[in-house]
Amino acid sequence: YDFHAECKGGRWDRLNHLLEEVTPTLNKHGYFCAVPKSRHCGYGASWELVSLQDGIVRTNCMDCLDRTNVVQSMFGRHILYRQLHQRVGLSKVTKRDRLGHGTMSPSLGRRERTLPLECTVGYKQRPLALPWSEGEAAHRLLWADNADAISRLYAGTPALKGDFTRTGKRTKRGALDDGLNSLQRYYLNNFIDADRQEGMDLLVGNTDFNLVPLDYDETSRVFLLQELSNDRRG
Repeated sequence: YDFHAECKGGRWDRLNHLLEEVTPTLNKHGYFCAVPKSRHCGYGASWELVSLQDGIVRTNCMDCLDRTNVVQSMFGRHILYRQLHQRVGLSKVTKRDRLGHGTMSPSLGRRERTLPLECTVGYKQRPLALPWSEGEAAHRLLWADNADAISRLYAGTPALKGDFTRTGKRTKRGALDDGLNSLQRYYLNNFIDADRQEGMDLLVGNTDFNLVPLDYDETSRVFLLQELSNDRRG
């Protein structure tokens, strides 16, 4: 899927085509669902497995985790909608479905609790947004905050295209922020990341301390790190 070619000119709505293409696979993967066997679902209650997740989605981009995040957020929204739409609940049962002590008949006591019709129709018309504003806002903010945290670890800056992840549309302020973050990434990649990568290699054991070139002023500090590393291995 050529992200730039398909969404050229700000046509982010064309992501619908990708979602339509992979929806059968997403639905086949399913999701984990468990429901309590009784009304009292406190500590020690027994649960029944209703469905299991049979697969995962791995999204790779050749050079950018930010476009990966945009696509993953779309897949995550689709699965969230399915969970809320198809969730098996213990509500909406009549008195005749109940047995003694709050337990329920296995054959009659469990019904699908689906979303209102207007929500179902709304999502079919706009699959890139949840059909209620509060849920969509919560999903976008949660996903964008998580993306920023991962991006800071990976690239040293917040994620690019965060305005689309948070608001569902590209803005001039978002484009300006992306430009500034790209400049910062360029600086970090060329002047800072080499030292950071060297430190990570030392910590995980990919590089021997004896192979690291030492400056006279840093000899004592590296010697201390080497001693700590030997203690942990010992």
